[in-house]
Amino acid sequence: MKVIYPQIDESKVRAVFRKRPFSRKNKIVKVEANYLPCYLFELRFKGRKGIKTLVIICDGLKGKVRRIEWPQLLSSSSLDSPATVLDEVEALEKVKEQVRWITFRFGLKINKKYSLEAVHPLGKIGYPFWIVYYKRNGAYNFLVHDGLSGKKENHFAKDIFMELFGL
Repeated sequence: MKVIYPQIDESKVRAVFRKRPFSRKNKIVKVEANYLPCYLFELRFKGRKGIKTLVIICDGLKGKVRRIEWPQLLSSSSLDSPATVLDEVEALEKVKEQVRWITFRFGLKINKKYSLEAVHPLGKIGYPFWIVYYKRNGAYNFLVHDGLSGKKENHFAKDIFMELFGL
């Protein structure tokens, strides 16, 4: 499996963590990079102003869909990844289902018609996340940060990693 290189390094993730409210009470135990197995898709939309392309990932475990910035540098090295629950066909169906809702909602908001012209599967990749393990008041917890933007990703990824870790 090819992986996307993280654009944020460990020191930046630690700095973001320290800026959080109540961070003085939290002690970082460990910060590690982790790659989530995802399927990559390129979507082409046709609208009044021409054709727009979006790159979407769909995680291979729960089928959550999210837009990412592209192009990114891919590593050519192979990486062992956790087994995925979804195959590429099921991931494609999840993407199409989400795209229908997104285009419908977006089209209503701006009163323009967008239609999905094509969906191109680009294969399975490892998407980078930084996991920050910390201790607060004697209890351990973790936060997930996107490896490309550095933003906290509890909505997209925390429950996926909880399942991967067996929690």
